[in-house]
Amino acid sequence: KPLPPEGVKSNPSKRHRDRLNQELNKLTGLLPFPEDVCTRLDKLSILRLAVGYLKVKSYLMDERTHRSTESYFLRGNCCSRESNSGLNLCFQALNGFVIAVTGDGYIFYISPTVQDYLGFHQSDLIYQSVYELIHADDRAAFRHQLHGAPASGSAQHAADVWAGRDLSRPSSPTPCHEQGHLQLEQPSFLERSFTCRFRCLLDNSSGFLALNFRGRLKFLLGQQKKVSDGSPLALFAIATPLQPLSILELRTKTLIFQTKHKLDFTPMACDSRGKVVLGYTETELCRRGSGYQFVHAADVMYCAENHVRMMKTGESGLTVFRLLTKKDGWVWVQANARLVYKGGKPDCIIARQRAL
Repeated sequence: KPLPPEGVKSNPSKRHRDRLNQELNKLTGLLPFPEDVCTRLDKLSILRLAVGYLKVKSYLMDERTHRSTESYFLRGNCCSRESNSGLNLCFQALNGFVIAVTGDGYIFYISPTVQDYLGFHQSDLIYQSVYELIHADDRAAFRHQLHGAPASGSAQHAADVWAGRDLSRPSSPTPCHEQGHLQLEQPSFLERSFTCRFRCLLDNSSGFLALNFRGRLKFLLGQQKKVSDGSPLALFAIATPLQPLSILELRTKTLIFQTKHKLDFTPMACDSRGKVVLGYTETELCRRGSGYQFVHAADVMYCAENHVRMMKTGESGLTVFRLLTKKDGWVWVQANARLVYKGGKPDCIIARQRAL
């Protein structure tokens, strides 16, 4: 290696850190999430999401359906709230969200509409332990749903075949490529319908939302896992609120919007739902200077206190205040703002607001 110039000290740790940051930036650019989501990811989250991305890709390719669905899952359409893709419209039409959980309790996939029900962004949950979300009293019941199939009948036969030890044909183990096409004798053993409480950022009373899960256990192909690593089956289900949404709540669900601000809270961007709620175009919002011009005078000090708290801790907490609409009216909103870091320094503020 060439010697550093005279008077300049070589710093291997700094070079290594710079190289690592460059690789992480490249990896972040490949993730199928909007820019505002990618900019707030820390290093561990980037690696976690990359692993989750590759696992979903392996599953789709092994299912031989990637030509029709890979573009939805892997090109960001299902991760973007502005998408008009057919799959995203299906997610929006559901009174709930789609979830897939591996046998060892990791969230293999969750649809972006989870944000409307639990308040968590899709990127916060993918490849995280599902038990961190579940009420402590319901964790054992959820674990039983993942592993509680009878130890006889079709489920045990399926597990034996997965392990390559079909008892009826001990000398001819089932090839891997046939494992996803097993004809189970009694598929009712794999059907699931149960209730469980999940942590909810949108619920100010108990902090949990009771959900009904309906789905089935399916083989999670393409993961190159040994049987000793955990169950080869994963739960694929649709989670819907146990208490049906009222007409008012259904309307409120469509009134959740997101805005982006400078560190002094000057608006920089607003999604399409925000434009509907407030009536402004994005240009009208961003040209008026400070975002406090849109806040009711009686709420300014309250919002400023939470603004200061966010600059110190990274998150404002739930804030309820009034915003000025283009028609000179006031709309009450419930907001939660958080600081986005770039290069280790505060870069911008992302606020998620729900019209009340």
